[in-house]
Amino acid sequence: MMNPHEFARKQMELTAEFARYVVEHPEVDELLPEQSYIYFEVSGEVEFNRFSRELAEKQLRAEGVPIVCVRTKGLSPPQGSRLIDPQISPTVVPA
Repeated sequence: MMNPHEFARKQMELTAEFARYVVEHPEVDELLPEQSYIYFEVSGEVEFNRFSRELAEKQLRAEGVPIVCVRTKGLSPPQGSRLIDPQISPTVVPA
């Protein structure tokens, strides 16, 4: 069974990354029906995919909105800190 908190965390992360992708590739926005429900499937994550698809199908039945599946192989690692050439100067406290 998929942990609901883990699902929500992963869903939010995928949603944020997809939003960035659409900003960088505006032509994708043209493919999405208005008022659609977007769900994700991640390669190799059977439980997550099943839970995601079930929620999407419930949305379709309840609201009648089109659903869109975004399949991905996963997420690349975070890029790390965005600081540019930080200068670290520890202060030595006299004994």
